[in-house]
Amino acid sequence: MSPALENLQRLMERLCRALASVGFVALVAMSFLTMFDAVMRWLIWPSIPGFGDWGRIAFPIIICSVFPAVLLYKRNVSIGFLGAGLGPDWRRGLELFGGLATMFFFVLITWQFFDLGIDLTVNNRVTPTQKIPVAFWWWIATGMLILCLPVQTWMIYKAIISFQRRVDIDPPEGH
Repeated sequence: MSPALENLQRLMERLCRALASVGFVALVAMSFLTMFDAVMRWLIWPSIPGFGDWGRIAFPIIICSVFPAVLLYKRNVSIGFLGAGLGPDWRRGLELFGGLATMFFFVLITWQFFDLGIDLTVNNRVTPTQKIPVAFWWWIATGMLILCLPVQTWMIYKAIISFQRRVDIDPPEGH
């Protein structure tokens, strides 16, 4: 790979890792708050007011924050044993097909998030208890999904190069 493409790969890796790290920290924080809320209820104290509202807006962001890293590091669902059994050329072809199918899926889900974001914005949707506006938080999650599109485009580019040159750019797991 050329130095410019290697720099692009490193930039995407840093961005995806940072985003996934933020999501992981938020998940740990929500886990501790959930445990605290459960203990408070067990001790017959009141639960955290509006805690469910914060979960409704935090979890889409937490989940979407790991998608770019999942795509970049090929941790999404695959059927590697099929490609391994058919040989390296078939494996590269299946990787390319899988990359295109994954891109199609993320285009559809991003479109749906975008559509829902418009609905949340136009109708000024809020959470039920604390009346927190939802649209801002939903657009953050949508932005993370939008980031998946160039990441997956990069993965498709690498799969095309691998398929054309008949060489593994990213060797499969365990090889």
